[in-house]
Amino acid sequence: MKLQFLGTAAERIPAMFCACDTCRRALAAGGRNIMRRSQVLINDDLLIDFSGDSYSNFINVGKTLSNVEHVLITHAHDDHFTFEDFFSRFEGIAYNVRTEKLRIYLSSVAYDIMQKCITARGLDKKSLGKRFEFIVVEPYTTFPVGKYTVTALPAVHASCGEALIYLIEEDGKAFFYGTDTGFFSEETDAFLAREGKKIDLLCLDCTKCDNEFNYYVHMSMSEGRRIADRFAEGGLLKDGAALYYTHFSHNGGMIYDELAEVARSKYGFAVTYDGLTVTL
Repeated sequence: MKLQFLGTAAERIPAMFCACDTCRRALAAGGRNIMRRSQVLINDDLLIDFSGDSYSNFINVGKTLSNVEHVLITHAHDDHFTFEDFFSRFEGIAYNVRTEKLRIYLSSVAYDIMQKCITARGLDKKSLGKRFEFIVVEPYTTFPVGKYTVTALPAVHASCGEALIYLIEEDGKAFFYGTDTGFFSEETDAFLAREGKKIDLLCLDCTKCDNEFNYYVHMSMSEGRRIADRFAEGGLLKDGAALYYTHFSHNGGMIYDELAEVARSKYGFAVTYDGLTVTL
């Protein structure tokens, strides 16, 4: 399983319209300190989330979205689900796509928001149906997504309603993507244990960076470390499992160069950056 982290921030770093110290330092440093909104590509055909940065995310790594067959949506906030950009896949606009219908997996709340968007735009649902299939998924369920096995779990996140985190499995490898969530309950551990899941790469939300300000719908480095320890104690991590932080915010007060050092030395985690590729 090949993972490519196309975007690794919350509201981008530097954030639009922002001239805070973090954003100014990131812009000056450049390179890995510049972060687009979070998105992960798996084996070129499975995508997690679809923000307004999707086009630039793919161009940044020299790839096209034409090979994507499935999209997992975590939740309906626009930094993770910008439905309007899917219109570029309509017939007469996109040619030579790998599969006629793009399958989009999302919560019932995200689906309802998408339907309102379709109605507001006056879109022809028949034309939409030629290029898209929408599959509503529930938390604590496991389902096939092409050649993958995906488990949806509940996130602790915001007022948009149902938000999801995912475990993706392929050929005996398992990737846990737990971002845009607060510190989740041990019910998640218990469910994964009952299902016999074992994780090769654990990737967790780090919006607060190494700070503990009151933002319960996101996590800090220390909270991510506590989740990793809990998973290890519960036998959910394979020997040598990789640990990564992702989804960083300028509100955390740290740029990549600082994040990477603190994450490694203090918590035993690595830090994602835009374009990072990891093979399991």
